[in-house]
Amino acid sequence: MSERNTWPADADGDVLRILEDRDFDFDKTHNIEFYIEFKNWPLTDKQQQEITENLPGASFLDSDQESIADGDAPGYVLFMTKNIVTHEFVGQEQTRLSRLVEPLDGVCNSWAVCSPCS
Repeated sequence: MSERNTWPADADGDVLRILEDRDFDFDKTHNIEFYIEFKNWPLTDKQQQEITENLPGASFLDSDQESIADGDAPGYVLFMTKNIVTHEFVGQEQTRLSRLVEPLDGVCNSWAVCSPCS
């Protein structure tokens, strides 16, 4: 039985099953976006500098009013990396990013990838 048929019954496994249903190519390298939310937003200049030093290329994005009304955070850091999409990788990367931003009251608990992108 392939790993694809044994993904855990968790949020990441659910996303991977959706991707599989969409004929996502798990054998190719993709841009994977990781979303990092913080207890307080906007971040201070010092916090932004620390994140920029540790996550080159990270973007600081404010949510629009509609998204905030729907329960989204007022803003977040977007960090993108290229990799093959696996349950192990997305889990490890979310853990790594969460540990990195924990002193800033941040957490990475979501990710996205185009399925498929043209």
